[in-house]
Amino acid sequence: MQILEDLYLGDIRPNERFFKRNSQYAKALDDVVKVGDTLTASLNEKEKKLFENYMDAQREVTVLTDCETFCYAFKLGAKIMLDVLTEGQMREI
Repeated sequence: MQILEDLYLGDIRPNERFFKRNSQYAKALDDVVKVGDTLTASLNEKEKKLFENYMDAQREVTVLTDCETFCYAFKLGAKIMLDVLTEGQMREI
């Protein structure tokens, strides 16, 4: 089971993603950075600190959401494979 060893040893990192520079994601991320820079440039120090706290809280929510989504998708994929391999005999798992 090479894939399990790779996952255990950290050779597979589901939380790391790579994207192409000209992809839709890259363009959207660039827009987020530009708008964020424009916004923070217009804030005073107290407002910048508040916005930074907001962004930290938002990152935490994103990490938790991504983890939950990964776990759900992994389990769903496993259930699909079990259903395929058992030809529908393992319906209640």
